[in-house]
Amino acid sequence: MSETVANEVTQREMIRIIGLFRKNGFKGEYVGFQHVVDEGASYFVVMSDENNGTQGLFKADLLAGTIEFQYMLDENHEVAK
Repeated sequence: MSETVANEVTQREMIRIIGLFRKNGFKGEYVGFQHVVDEGASYFVVMSDENNGTQGLFKADLLAGTIEFQYMLDENHEVAK
């Protein structure tokens, strides 16, 4: 399956994604949300650490209730705005 992304994430989806992250103990600021095309209820989420501001990319699946860390974002890994 392709992991191309589209920027169409509804407010309802964002609330469900944030709920999944909180349920799993994640704390921080949500920087961005992108739907993973061809993967149903999967989303890429960029989170910023509340203590030091580092950013990480995560893949969240609402149907499976899972969150997978992808990588830390730095000057070599940035999310398109």
